[in-house]
Amino acid sequence: MLENVKNIIFDLGGVIINLNQDLTYAAFKELFPSNFEAILLELDSNHYLEKFETSEITSKEFIDFFQKFDISISEENIISAWNSMLLDIPENRIALINSLAKKYNVSLLSNTNEIHYQFIDEYVIQKHKIKSFDSLFNHTFLSHKISLRKPNTSIFEYVLKEANFLPNETLFIDDTLEHINSAKQLGIRTHHLNLQENQSLIQLFNEH
Repeated sequence: MLENVKNIIFDLGGVIINLNQDLTYAAFKELFPSNFEAILLELDSNHYLEKFETSEITSKEFIDFFQKFDISISEENIISAWNSMLLDIPENRIALINSLAKKYNVSLLSNTNEIHYQFIDEYVIQKHKIKSFDSLFNHTFLSHKISLRKPNTSIFEYVLKEANFLPNETLFIDDTLEHINSAKQLGIRTHHLNLQENQSLIQLFNEH
């Protein structure tokens, strides 16, 4: 898997940080018991999540969207509900990235948003006593910063160009098969981390 690889690109959610999206659904259902289905419908029909992840809408506009259903719900409660899906980053994953960084260019490529990324950054500073989450990587490519999202192949083209990576020297690790297939179209080497089969980042590199 790592033969002739010089660059490793990691996905974030499910690969580095553990997620449970059901917790966010439950938190919003508790905050908005009478409007929950309407909120889900409008989020989906207007592609608000995709827009938030590419900064077509701001964090304030994202929060305002929820508050229009009930102005009494505080910004803090909405942010807390939104962040409920973010669980932990085990210490051994931080150690693995640091170890790999001694031999490879390690990068992060994530569909994310300003609120989640700020939470993750504060978490690793406090929990793992590191300077910042960005400091773990040679490059960080965040959808809300570059206004591109996986699985669009344009985000992979952007990464290769900005980092000056050759596709056949680059390994991309993601838990979403659609993202993997897009990267493959550009000749990027890939590994699909199958969370349904309980695959983990540590297990993957222990095997190779």
